[in-house]
Amino acid sequence: MVYGELGKDALKWATQSIFGLTQPQIPEHVVISPFKIERYFKDFFDVLKAHGASYEETKTGYMVNVDGKRVLFCRGAIGASMFADIGYVLCNSRNVEEVIFLGTGGGISRDVKTADINIPSNCLRLDKVLEIMLPLEAPAKADPGLRRRIWKLVEEEVKGLGISLHDGLHATVPFLLCENKPFLVDLLNRGVLSVDMELSVLYALANHFSKKAVGIIRVDDLPLQGLLLWDALEDSLELKSQVHTGILRAVLGLVFGG
Repeated sequence: MVYGELGKDALKWATQSIFGLTQPQIPEHVVISPFKIERYFKDFFDVLKAHGASYEETKTGYMVNVDGKRVLFCRGAIGASMFADIGYVLCNSRNVEEVIFLGTGGGISRDVKTADINIPSNCLRLDKVLEIMLPLEAPAKADPGLRRRIWKLVEEEVKGLGISLHDGLHATVPFLLCENKPFLVDLLNRGVLSVDMELSVLYALANHFSKKAVGIIRVDDLPLQGLLLWDALEDSLELKSQVHTGILRAVLGLVFGG
């Protein structure tokens, strides 16, 4: 047995190296984002306090606890290749049952606007990083039950913010700013609603290792509509922060109830 089978010693080392945790410390529920948790959720600690949650800082985020039930909020990595390293270890972790991905992406469809949310059932795999173990035709799908549960909670939490929730096809590309206009138009013609650099990797790994996963993509740039990434990062900041707060409350409600 070598690394590719992630034997006991390899998994122990990788878990400690990436998360600063032992395998028994990894909980059933994991929330992962390419970004620092405090960056994605500006009011992370205030929302935890309101929910009656305690927390401990970890190497990549926070272990959140309510009445003995735990969820790990952790930073993954930006980009398909580096995110695959972390997703691979998570999906090999025996304790893990559900993984929720929280990220941002570009809106491709004409029907989407900045700050909208896509909770895709399916991903188009353009990431090009998993072929050593998974062919491109391997599925990259959200768990239907987990997706239904989080959809209802997110929908309730962002009600009144003037944004839309979508269940649109999502594509993952291998690296930043690699899309030209013909490529994006092709995605549009294939029915793609949004695009990022990580989610299909998680979906494919979760499907392969029999884990439940769902991704929540908050739309940022709209390249085919003229809103480019560097402008989108400064656009509608208060609305996006409110959307993220709603997502956080929904995730806590999913894991802990109430």
